Amino acid sequence: MKDEPKPKPASALPFKTVAEELTFLRKTLRDLVGTYAAQLEAEIAHLHATVIADGESKKKLPGNRVSDLRDMLMMLRSLEVKPAKGRRRDLKKVENLIEELRTIADRWS
Repeated sequence: MKDEPKPKPASALPFKTVAEELTFLRKTLRDLVGTYAAQLEAEIAHLHATVIADGESKKKLPGNRVSDLRDMLMMLRSLEVKPAKGRRRDLKKVENLIEELRTIADRWS
């Protein structure tokens, strides 16, 4: 018969090390989320500035620009997310919407 391995004393197990790594993981996550949110907000701010600048322009807007603005408005109003749930797919919806809006606004240049 094999002898069962003796249980190690709690002091020999890496509880403290694992706890420290978990603390580091939390900080890393917070930093990642903060940076990601800042990037998305910067893109939204750029889009906002582009739309406002066109709105304040004294030039007559081309017909396709008016159509683009309507499309953007419909896209913005159709966004359905549930922020309270904090789902990754909702973040992806927001990111995709920003990309689509940026694609439209980039055609104006």
